[in-house]
Amino acid sequence: MSITNNTIIKPFASLLMGVALSLSSCSDFLDQTNEMALTQEQVMKDVDLIETSIKSMYNSWKENYRDENCWLTLVGTDEIQCGALNALKEGTAVSAAWDWNCGYLNSNNEKIKKLWESRMQVIAETAKFIKPIIEQQPEQGSHLEELLAELSFIRGFLNYQSTMFWGRIPVIDGKGDYARKSEKEVWQFIIDDFTRATKAPATNEVGRASKWAGYAMLGKAYMSAPEGTGLRDFQKAAEAYGEIVKSGKFDLRDNFADLFDYTKQVTEEVILAHTFSPARGYANQVQFQIGSRAVQNWFTDACCFAGYDKAVPTHYAYSLKSEGGVWEEGDARFPVSLRTDFSYNGVTPDLSTLVWEGLGDDYDELLPHIKKYEDPRTDANAGLNINNMWLSGKDIPVIRYADVLLSYAECLNEIDKQDEALPFVNEVRARAHVADWSSMSKEEFRREMLDERMRELFAENWRRFDLIRTGTWKELVTKRNKWTARSVEAGSFMESNMLFPIPQTELNQNSDMRTENGAMDQNEGY
Repeated sequence: MSITNNTIIKPFASLLMGVALSLSSCSDFLDQTNEMALTQEQVMKDVDLIETSIKSMYNSWKENYRDENCWLTLVGTDEIQCGALNALKEGTAVSAAWDWNCGYLNSNNEKIKKLWESRMQVIAETAKFIKPIIEQQPEQGSHLEELLAELSFIRGFLNYQSTMFWGRIPVIDGKGDYARKSEKEVWQFIIDDFTRATKAPATNEVGRASKWAGYAMLGKAYMSAPEGTGLRDFQKAAEAYGEIVKSGKFDLRDNFADLFDYTKQVTEEVILAHTFSPARGYANQVQFQIGSRAVQNWFTDACCFAGYDKAVPTHYAYSLKSEGGVWEEGDARFPVSLRTDFSYNGVTPDLSTLVWEGLGDDYDELLPHIKKYEDPRTDANAGLNINNMWLSGKDIPVIRYADVLLSYAECLNEIDKQDEALPFVNEVRARAHVADWSSMSKEEFRREMLDERMRELFAENWRRFDLIRTGTWKELVTKRNKWTARSVEAGSFMESNMLFPIPQTELNQNSDMRTENGAMDQNEGY
């Protein structure tokens, strides 16, 4: 997939303030200033400076899709789990903790801290702009209103992710209160951001949010808000998705494989993507984490599907229905999503080079792997002298039209319009060359939709959110994630691990994050 132009936008330093990733507290992110930076008043008077700062924020947001940051949010579901060496030997209590769900996860986990800080940094930057722009009451249809829409989209998206990971989070609105808020306040804040985001340009630069991205995430927010907030509204979600469908701006590519082919232009289906290239400083480096260690040992880093097995598909996610898995015979998405053949230059590797791992029956280095992000340009056979899968640089989709169609159908089913929903699902399935759905019960539609979303959106970072919003996280992860299932067998499974702990550094430094009795406001179970 390619939706890039030939211009590489280099990251800009923040013009508003210096925000250091080494800081941990939400309040630190907002209060830390840079004496060399322009004042907020200076920046707010110049739309071009706001534009420049927004580009910086997109680059900072994109870091969440690079290298380790990307695979850490893929694992811990019924779709993808940590590789065996990581789960059993290397990262058991660190990066595999949210696969085990047995008490390894705690507030001092450095990986959790990293995920928190990488989001809160960008949320804090956006907040410094959003509040004064709102106070200016930009003219409807003005460029300033469009910039406000983009800022709101970035903040809304990262808050959406954050509340899915941590539950109640601070509402960073520039008013100086950094306490965790109620679920209702958090979700209303997210919905308000995405509502503003629908005022973004109808067509925007590559890698930047359009109004259609705003509508897509507004729909997602209405679908995902916990029922207890009173904000979950499938009718409003359907209306948001309907705006995209009725616009006629998007369509499915005939060939699913085009979406992950860097030589293809796919702007008619990819609504928003983060753009990368196989060059040092611009690569996403994801393949290094998700490729096969056995392949690396046999063929070195110069094979584009080598790697280190940090995140691998679950048995359910790579198996046919006849084998107890999710896939239907002949589904065109399977060979694009999963690598099952590890032969290279006529040689088929085995596990002989990995005996030292001592994994018994748990070796998974030659079981199916995630294939979507392999970058052939990094392979020695490409002749480009890159020769290192660490420099994988495919674009990574954030919002695709297929997701819109499936989400729209899900909403229509929930409001008892299944007859209207089926054509949208079947449009996606027709592209995959599998049979149409016919009428079924509302509950059966829900179950089947979770499987359909796995097949279509495999490894695109939606699965954990789908499980949490549908209330199926415990049921499906304990059944299908190998490591969680072992914790269940051992009697050590902790349901509270569905939410991550608030990092201890945040609790220590943020005095607003306290309960009524003065205790640190940590998630239950930590």
